[in-house]
Amino acid sequence: MRTKTKLILSVCVASLGFTQPIKAQAPTRTVTLQAVEDSFLVRNYVLLAQRYQIDASKALVRQAKMWNNPSFSTVLGFGSTDKFQPFKVGSGGETQYTIDQLIQLAGKRNKNVQLAATATKMNEATFDELVRTLRLQLRENFYTLYYRRQTGKVLKEQLENLQRIVDAYVTADKKGSVAHSDLIRLQALQVGIENDYADLKQEELEAQKNLQQLLHTQDFYDAVVTPADLTAYRLDHVELSSLLDSVATNRPDVRIAATQYQTAELNYRLQKAMAVPDLHVGATYDKKGSYIDNFVGLTLGIDLPLWNRNQGNIRAAQLQIGAGKQQLQQQQSVAQTEVINAYQRIVALEKRYKSFDLHQFQDEFDTLIAEVAKNFSKGNISLLQFIDYFNSYSDNAKNINKFLSNRVNAYEELNYATGQELFKN
Repeated sequence: MRTKTKLILSVCVASLGFTQPIKAQAPTRTVTLQAVEDSFLVRNYVLLAQRYQIDASKALVRQAKMWNNPSFSTVLGFGSTDKFQPFKVGSGGETQYTIDQLIQLAGKRNKNVQLAATATKMNEATFDELVRTLRLQLRENFYTLYYRRQTGKVLKEQLENLQRIVDAYVTADKKGSVAHSDLIRLQALQVGIENDYADLKQEELEAQKNLQQLLHTQDFYDAVVTPADLTAYRLDHVELSSLLDSVATNRPDVRIAATQYQTAELNYRLQKAMAVPDLHVGATYDKKGSYIDNFVGLTLGIDLPLWNRNQGNIRAAQLQIGAGKQQLQQQQSVAQTEVINAYQRIVALEKRYKSFDLHQFQDEFDTLIAEVAKNFSKGNISLLQFIDYFNSYSDNAKNINKFLSNRVNAYEELNYATGQELFKN
């Protein structure tokens, strides 16, 4: 029986996938990160909608600069109570014309223009914030897709080769050449790896779905990452103190809070100006109704601020300044905390990354597994030992790719936290 078992294992393990990779199914579309980002900036509907908001707010700035239109009124003679004569405007009839122009005092017009301009700044900062947030999602899903596919290739290769061993054991089990318990152990190993592979494919499909939603397409992608793409991810040129100093100007959400604070201050000035009545200036012509014929006069008008001096709006605007200041300080504090945490996360990951050569470790582990396969085929190690090494190999592939994915995403988190593109080739 032992001789037959060795023969079965020699045939199966000789093709074990640690030495010759199996080609994965051709992807629908191979893309780089740069290609995905270029498509994202022109195809994402949320960004396109926000661009329209920016243009709309610029139009409102132009509108705020406009003067109020003058008003015109007329009185046409209809005779008198004694004698009704509709539209008697000719000889002996009465006609009156009045034109009036509102002139805003206390700089109301300029203050409204400034408020409209801050609305444009707000929409621009909101657009930048959308780009910052969605770009992080895009990159995280891109790298998740890439590293899940790398792990998936290993697991798929393992499953295909394990299936050959299981098939051989099934045949040998029917002949009584191997212990049935050994077949059960192999099938249990197979089920475990199949579950891992299924979970991995679910994560891959989730990343695919997220990319499709961000790019508004139904295409499936195969992410391509070269070693050169990853060389920019290092902290050599980055100082935490400078990042903290610049976060207030580079983070769009901080700029949004600052613009809200500025808006509150401008609104307070406007509300104080609203307490000043506006001036009406005009001219009037009266053909017959005045003390002389063809009377021409200048009209002036102004509201009397006896009861309503805009007190409530002024007080509310003043309180909004205090609220805006606190919100700005809160957002600045949140931004600095996020930068510190993102930076420290990279430092921790880099200590592990630099402590040993992952690629050399992977190559050495591949060699080790190949030797294990040879020794198993010769009967030098037991089935349980082989299963243990087999599991270790799949766990190693998953852990390494997960670590590399976490490392890249940590750098992207720092990009996000600072509002800058710190790591680009």
